[in-house]
Amino acid sequence: MIKVHCIAVLSRQGNPLYVGNFDQQQEDVKYHYLAHTSCDVIDERVEQNRAGDLFLGLLQTVGDMVVYGYVMNTGKRIILASSVSTESAAVRNALVKEIFQAVHAAYIAHACNPFNEAGSEDRLADANFDSLVAAIARARSTPSAAEPLPRARP
Repeated sequence: MIKVHCIAVLSRQGNPLYVGNFDQQQEDVKYHYLAHTSCDVIDERVEQNRAGDLFLGLLQTVGDMVVYGYVMNTGKRIILASSVSTESAAVRNALVKEIFQAVHAAYIAHACNPFNEAGSEDRLADANFDSLVAAIARARSTPSAAEPLPRARP
């Protein structure tokens, strides 16, 4: 079980497309800051990543939070901020990777929806996308984390 505080989707240039704050005690600006400070680390990892793995692993530790990164094939980035957990690194990485894959699938479902408004790639202001990402974050923040993650419907 990991406590997901934030999931952010950034454009290739680092512009925030979506920032989901799932921690009611923190303001959004903190997670915008974490997402932007992760961009340089992501750029370095992408240059070093010859295997083509989309999961970039742990990017940085800030206080009691850890920040993980994931790059989509299009160059868009997903950032996840969570609390430091007591699980082993392998288990934690597997859980985070599963969350990233579910958010990636939700993004693909959103991008391929023919009913999205033109120019909606600048912001992911879709209620369905937001609720699906929130459900994904909640699914791994609860003790019953063995349940499958919610998936986007085709």
